[in-house]
Amino acid sequence: MQAASSIRQTYAPDAFAGQVVFITGAGRGMGKVAAAKFAALGARVAISDLVEERVRAAADELAAQGRDVLGVAANAGKESDVKRAVDATIARFGRIDVLVNTAGSYGAAHRATHETPVDEWDSVFASNVRGSFLTAKHVVPHMMQAGRGRIINFASNAARTLSPLLGCSYTAAKTAILGLTRHLSREYASHGILVNTIAPGPTDGERTVGLLGNDQETLLTQLPLGRLADPEEIVDVVLFLASDASRFMTGAIVDVSGGLILA
Repeated sequence: MQAASSIRQTYAPDAFAGQVVFITGAGRGMGKVAAAKFAALGARVAISDLVEERVRAAADELAAQGRDVLGVAANAGKESDVKRAVDATIARFGRIDVLVNTAGSYGAAHRATHETPVDEWDSVFASNVRGSFLTAKHVVPHMMQAGRGRIINFASNAARTLSPLLGCSYTAAKTAILGLTRHLSREYASHGILVNTIAPGPTDGERTVGLLGNDQETLLTQLPLGRLADPEEIVDVVLFLASDASRFMTGAIVDVSGGLILA
């Protein structure tokens, strides 16, 4: 991760001062990086994750840096968990200005559609689609009361084409995120709530590299920039969508794919 001085070159040190950012799936990976960067820029951060030990460790790490953070173990696809996490955030911070939905699972690599178990399909949709719907359902009323808010959903380059690696369930779930974003953006625009989707390409990290295995070199030849994204390069676009710089954007899909997806 870049030093705080690097972050300040892009955003003012207090760019998100006073704001409360709720991030799902933040015990590791993209969500954890997002939490660190928002917190470094002055935000108070609430993070949730399916695994209690993971979210506790991530929250403790930020707290040790002097950040104002709340960690809640929650299954993004379970409404009672989501409501509990949102209620805890409101009780602690009094508001939610930005919702970032990074939580989302996937099934076995290279699984053929006709060999996909129904429970795997349901699990992928629960964590990605139902999870994003549920957080919006419980966060939006607080944003409506405030008269403003930002929701950033995570799709994937798979939503813009398909995922030979992660299969039909992942492609379909991430495509559904685009529909959810489209609907929410129109429905709540009059309340000052802007809803956008980021569609990342392949990103350097333990999960991606583990899945790709020997396929990584083949994938790199398909990327015009010739490399996997650094997680911070994806998160920097999340920061843009959460900032006033994107104040005339809603219902947008922002590709951050190193040229894998072309306009």
